[in-house]
Amino acid sequence: MIEMHTASTVEIDEIDDAVKEILDQLPLGALKKNSVGILYCCMDFVETGVVGALDKALPFSVLGMTTMASADRNNLGMYNLTLTVLTSDDVLFETVVTGPLFSTDYKEKIAATYKRARAGLPGDPACILSFIPYTPDISGTELTVSLDATSGGIPVWGGVTVSLDVYNGPCCTILEGRAQERVLGMILVYGSVNPEFIVASIPEENIFYEKRAIITSSENCILRTVNDMPVLQFFESIGMTIRPESSATLPFMVDYKDGSTPVVLGISSVLEDGSVLCGGPVPQGALIAMCELTREGILATTRQSVEKILQLDKNALLMMPCVIRYVMMAPQNDEEMRLVADTLAGKMPYVMAYCGGEICPVRDGNGRWRNRFHHYTFTACVL
Repeated sequence: MIEMHTASTVEIDEIDDAVKEILDQLPLGALKKNSVGILYCCMDFVETGVVGALDKALPFSVLGMTTMASADRNNLGMYNLTLTVLTSDDVLFETVVTGPLFSTDYKEKIAATYKRARAGLPGDPACILSFIPYTPDISGTELTVSLDATSGGIPVWGGVTVSLDVYNGPCCTILEGRAQERVLGMILVYGSVNPEFIVASIPEENIFYEKRAIITSSENCILRTVNDMPVLQFFESIGMTIRPESSATLPFMVDYKDGSTPVVLGISSVLEDGSVLCGGPVPQGALIAMCELTREGILATTRQSVEKILQLDKNALLMMPCVIRYVMMAPQNDEEMRLVADTLAGKMPYVMAYCGGEICPVRDGNGRWRNRFHHYTFTACVL
């Protein structure tokens, strides 16, 4: 069985005060035989030395990432550091990070790193908690596919690193008090663990099924034609003009027609030849339907997800929504986190952090977990 404890602070400048505040919230003397820490914070906490001092003060490995905002039972907001401790007598945790990943070597480095971590366990892990680097030349989908292939399809949950200004600042993975860009982190969870995964994207009423169309030409994540029309022309035909500055806020749902739950993706960029680069695979023959992301829809999917989580008999709750959800809630950016806090108050420990793309398994037609990369979603891993 896994127990979960959380601690948080908004103290960025006074290192000793920040560390004391975190330690005072944790039952360090009552932790089980095996423990691991999960850290979410903005880069400021790294630069002032809080993260490094905290790592030295803790008796277990801590792996984490930069985020735009995070929440636990005590605090929420942009300038919030959240530390989660998973502890157990019969579940093992193995932390590991790759070296910097590049398009020429990321597959080999991920495979070698997973093999090294797996060697420290008596068998295959039950699941992997992942910290995926933002890299302009390697998509989150490619990293997810590589993790899936390397692990043999073991469920992978996590998200892509972001900064306070999404991708324009340092987006880092954090281990042993150090923040590094282009580095992928993993926590392998081994033992009698039966994780549940929750994915909620766009409410049904915000999915325009009447405009559903067939992908007729594509290459991996590049979408070229839909209904035999050039993709930009297709979007214009349904009243949507794709501009580079607004493409990130135009979600669409992809039905892979393999029995798995459809996923919501976004457009990363418009390419010179008029095709578009998407946040995930867009295979020929798949169906797409345009969606609308609204404040009401964001809160509705969050509320439904948390209510579903409360019906599960679990001890630990990790949540990662898409950072675009946080941005779209402006000027009341914290409203989604406040909804979670109000709904979960006193019911179970939790942590929530925003990311730049979500990795969360979905069930296929046979009930088996299939690893998928998402955009715009609210995801949860319940242990």
